[in-house]
Amino acid sequence: MKFFRIFSFLIILILSSAIYSAKYDKKVDSSKLYEEATTFLKKEEYRKALRVLNKYTKAKPKDSDGWTLYAFTQRKLKNFRKAEANYEKALKLDPENKIALEYQGELFVETDRSGLAQVNLNKLKELCPTSCDELEQLKLYINKEAEKTFDNS
Repeated sequence: MKFFRIFSFLIILILSSAIYSAKYDKKVDSSKLYEEATTFLKKEEYRKALRVLNKYTKAKPKDSDGWTLYAFTQRKLKNFRKAEANYEKALKLDPENKIALEYQGELFVETDRSGLAQVNLNKLKELCPTSCDELEQLKLYINKEAEKTFDNS
């Protein structure tokens, strides 16, 4: 009986360490995660995209574009505080991230802070002196002429 308990304990120990290592030793393919997230965003499946982007930003914490998409997704789900914090992370990593500036500006419009949206618009004017898509989209959004959907072009 004592042998059986020890044997059972050893089997459980071996199996649990195998399960643990299988769970935590997986290499994350960040490019597949990014692709999967953008696919969900194009289909407006924001909850699914959020789960994938959570994994992606953990795997690639210094990717400004990843934080931008994460924030965009949170904004679409009306998680405005989290979205704002993640736009700030994106812009801290890359202060000239035009997409982050545009989307953050849209967040400011949605949360009735048009003055801050105008600040982002002015930054985009500096970054795009002859214009760019992000500048034009934020202008339209501020003027309530367009609602931005995900565009990964």
